[in-house]
Amino acid sequence: MAEGIVYDALVVGGGPAGLTAALQVARFNRRPILFDVGDGRSSFHQINHNYLGFPGGLASRDLCTLGRQQVRAYPVAFVEQRVTSLEAADALFAATVEEGATYLGRTVVLATGVRDHFPIFPDWRDYVGRTAFWCITCDGYSTRGKRIVIVGNDTDAGVTALQFLDFTPHVTVLTNDRRCGLGRKVLDALERRGVPVDVAEIARVDGHDGILGQIVLSDGRTLALDFLFSLQGQTPNSDLARALEVAVDDVGYILTNQDQQTNVPGVFAAGDVTRMLSHQIATAVHEGNTAAQAVNYYLYAPEQRHETYADDTPVPFAEPDTS
Repeated sequence: MAEGIVYDALVVGGGPAGLTAALQVARFNRRPILFDVGDGRSSFHQINHNYLGFPGGLASRDLCTLGRQQVRAYPVAFVEQRVTSLEAADALFAATVEEGATYLGRTVVLATGVRDHFPIFPDWRDYVGRTAFWCITCDGYSTRGKRIVIVGNDTDAGVTALQFLDFTPHVTVLTNDRRCGLGRKVLDALERRGVPVDVAEIARVDGHDGILGQIVLSDGRTLALDFLFSLQGQTPNSDLARALEVAVDDVGYILTNQDQQTNVPGVFAAGDVTRMLSHQIATAVHEGNTAAQAVNYYLYAPEQRHETYADDTPVPFAEPDTS
């Protein structure tokens, strides 16, 4: 076992949710360890404009950099390796990393996020967060009056395209597939609103320095655009949760209660891996903080828990004898 230490919390994932969880666990005077390889959504170039307190926005990368500086002011262990296995071990949890070391903890916080299915083309990562996005809530406002292409091939993509009409009339749906997977009703709605649906695959993208110019389709046609929004879906990173028999939904998102507790005692989850909606930095920070509070309460001794005294009765106050 690495270092021979039993940590109070094994925090897996160092995005906004994981960093917040590690920070607050440490502020309860407990000892967390944070595992992060820096490849989540916050590793891209996007500027967050809806996190209160940052006029002009804040780059997600910068937020995480500041977060790590903040967390490192506390006795938090950092391991920059991927957790490859997670298992219960004699009332503790054991996290094994790529190089083979194993770390023990009394609780686990899963902040493992999701993997977005972006269209893959040369240097695609350079465009994500600059002119390629995935979230109408985060970046829809920036598209006002611009030309956008929604890349997706299901009814959800079509519905999101209709929602984008609140920002701009210049919306095109591109299936990136030779077959159309959108439902009949949403296709009819798109036609009524004048939104073209292009059933074709992406051959390449022309652009530079993260700025998209045009999409070249497999049949040689081109689509000029200002922004691309990928609606090809996400896969929750919940394999470690499944290994612990943590309950997930049909898609794979971890199920939690309002305190970020899973069905497995001692295992908590926070951030984008917990649900399909509200994938926001603000939500991730809230869930990470909530998970940390729940971890702290879980680690309290019985005499420190409110429910231990649920049937406690007040001691009658006796007047002092002044005679």
